[in-house]
Amino acid sequence: MIARYAGGETGARAAARAGSVVVVVDAFRASTTIAVLVSRGARVIPVASIEEAAAAPADLRIGERGSAKVAGFDFGNSPTEILAARVPLGATVALSTTNGTRVVEAAAGSPAVYAAAFVNAGTMAEELAEIEDVTVVGCGWEGGRASEDEDAAGAILHRLEGRGATLDARARRVVDGYLRRPAGSLRSNSAARRLKRLAYEKDLEFCLSEDTVPVAPRLVDGAFAKG
Repeated sequence: MIARYAGGETGARAAARAGSVVVVVDAFRASTTIAVLVSRGARVIPVASIEEAAAAPADLRIGERGSAKVAGFDFGNSPTEILAARVPLGATVALSTTNGTRVVEAAAGSPAVYAAAFVNAGTMAEELAEIEDVTVVGCGWEGGRASEDEDAAGAILHRLEGRGATLDARARRVVDGYLRRPAGSLRSNSAARRLKRLAYEKDLEFCLSEDTVPVAPRLVDGAFAKG
């Protein structure tokens, strides 16, 4: 097995064209939110635009832009808000976010697309262990890098390496960064400060907890569900 790392929409498109399985990592917060919803039995339809989310055949609508909740939607992109709410078993949820859902769309054509973060890193590694070619894609923020996504990708890749995967050069650097970065640094990066300004500090702590949501959300017929 070879495990690779790539960044953003461009990386997701290239991985899909190459026939690699794509794992979309948006730790703050789309991938974490998807994992929570799937763990509650929901199907999650990821769409790039707010308009698509508003028009989608769904029971609930979740969306954010600039980390703030989209007006008129049921929830913002907040995993802790969703955990505290009643999400009906089998509900269909339309989700649109600033970065994560755009990268999911960019991965179209891949043999399989998953959503992963710190919260399901171990389960994700178990799910991927027998796949020959995997690319873990850190979504980043508005075209730039995001340390939380790189570290969450590193958490997954580190576990895959422990299961015998060979890492490419970029994956190796991401794993090294994950292992060396001070534990508290992600609590004060630009994304963390943005979440704190919007009173989403509970989300920050939840998103940084490893292996707390043991699901492997896979995109099937346009919606994430249990892998």
